[in-house]
Amino acid sequence: MSFVYSKEMLIMAKPDVLVCGAGLAGIGAAVAAARGGARTMLVERNGFAGGFFTAIVGSAFDGFVDERTGTPVVGGLVFEMLERMGVIDKGQGPRLCYNVNGDLTWVEMHPERVIPRCDPERFKRAADAILEDAGVKVLLHSQVADVVAMNGHVEKVIVSNKAGLVAIEPRVVIDCTGDGDAAAWAGAAFAKAESLQPMSLHFRIAYLQPTYELRRRCAAVLKKAHERGDLGLYAGPYLATFSGRDAYFNATRYPGDNTIPEDWTQAEIQGRKDAWTMFELWQRELVEFEEAYFMTSGPVAGGRESRRIVGDYELTEEDVCEGRRHEDVVVLGAWRLDKHPAGSAGYHEISWIPPYDIPYRTLLPKDFDNLLVAGRCHSATPAALASSRVTATAMGMGQAAGTAAALAVAGNKTPREVDTSRLQEILRASGGILQAPDADIEVGNPDF
Repeated sequence: MSFVYSKEMLIMAKPDVLVCGAGLAGIGAAVAAARGGARTMLVERNGFAGGFFTAIVGSAFDGFVDERTGTPVVGGLVFEMLERMGVIDKGQGPRLCYNVNGDLTWVEMHPERVIPRCDPERFKRAADAILEDAGVKVLLHSQVADVVAMNGHVEKVIVSNKAGLVAIEPRVVIDCTGDGDAAAWAGAAFAKAESLQPMSLHFRIAYLQPTYELRRRCAAVLKKAHERGDLGLYAGPYLATFSGRDAYFNATRYPGDNTIPEDWTQAEIQGRKDAWTMFELWQRELVEFEEAYFMTSGPVAGGRESRRIVGDYELTEEDVCEGRRHEDVVVLGAWRLDKHPAGSAGYHEISWIPPYDIPYRTLLPKDFDNLLVAGRCHSATPAALASSRVTATAMGMGQAAGTAAALAVAGNKTPREVDTSRLQEILRASGGILQAPDADIEVGNPDF
C-alpha cells in the first residue's frame, strides 16, 4: 500500500557545500570545505557532533597509526582534534609515538606510547569549537529525510527538524551519514554484504580501575554465562577507559541491518538488556565490580557496515592486505581487518595489515556530478571495509572530500573534475599524510 504526498516547502538555504552527518567524516568534511572558502552547512540528527565518540560512546582513533611503530598515518584534523582536547600539545602530533588506540592490550604492550584517547564530553566541546572557528553553519536535530535528484545531479536535500520539512539547495553534497542515506535516496548505486557485521551498544561503568588482566577475567565470566545459556551473542569484551577510573565496554553484538528501522530498534533494546546482564554477572563474580556503578549506555547502537556506495573505484581486500599505492591517494588506512562475526560470541581474529592508500575515486559515486561520500559508506568491498570503516580513517576521508568540494566550487567544476595533484598538495599543506612510513618490523596478533 502506498500514497502520494505533496507539499510546498521552504528552501531554507543555498550553501556551496552541504555535509550530511556530523560524525568523524562529517566534521572533517565540513571544516575542510569551510576553510577552503566554501559556504558550508552541516546537518546532524543528534544534538551534538562526534558520531562514534559521542553518540556511541567510544575513545579510539582507530586507523590513526601504523601499529608496528606507533607512527601516525592520518594527520591533519586528527592532530588538531587531539590538540583541542588536550591530549597532545599544539604542533606535537607528527613527532610523537602513539598506541594503536585506548584498548588496554596496546596500553600494556607499549606503555611508552601516547594514548590518543577521546573523552565524549571533551570531544563534543572540541567539535563545536572547530566547526564554529571554521565558519560552518551547523544545524543539529536535523535529519536528512529525502533527496531530489535528476540526471545524476542532486538538486535539493530535504531535512526534517522542528521547523518541519525544509529544503536545502547546495552546489555540492557530501554524504557522511555512515549508511549512505543521502546518496542512496538520490538514486546512487550501492551494495550490501550478504552477511553484515553486527551492531553494538557500548556501555560505561564508573568506579572501576581497568587492567588487561581484568579484561581477561571479564571475558571468562561471559564465556561461562554464554555456555550456560544465561547470555546470548556477545563480543569480546573489548575494554577501554576514558580516565583510568572508569571503563567502557564494546561487548554487545546484535546481527542485523541498521538501515532497517526494526533492526536498529532491537539492537538498542537487546543491547541494553545484554549490557545489564553482563554488568550484573561481573558484580556477582568479580571483586573489582563490588562498588562499580552502571553509568550509561551509548545514546545510539553503532552500525559497522550497511550500504557501500558504488564509486569510480572499489577498494579491495588485496589493496588493503598488500598495502597498495594509488596515484590519487587522499588518506592512508592502517586498521586491521576487523570483521566482527554476526553469528559467534567472544573474540574474533583481527588480521594485521600494512598501511595502504585510499583513492579519491572511492569517494565519488558513479554517475553523479555533485555528490561525494566519506566514511564507512565509501566504495569498498566488505573485506576492505573491515579496515577502512574506522574513526581516524573516516575523518581523513572527510577532510579529503571537503577539500575537494571547496576546490570544485571555487573552480566551477564538478568534484570529479578536480585536479587530484592540487587536492593532494592542499591536504599535505594542512598536515595530511599521504605516504606510508617505512617499517620492517614484523607484528603478530596480540592475545585478544
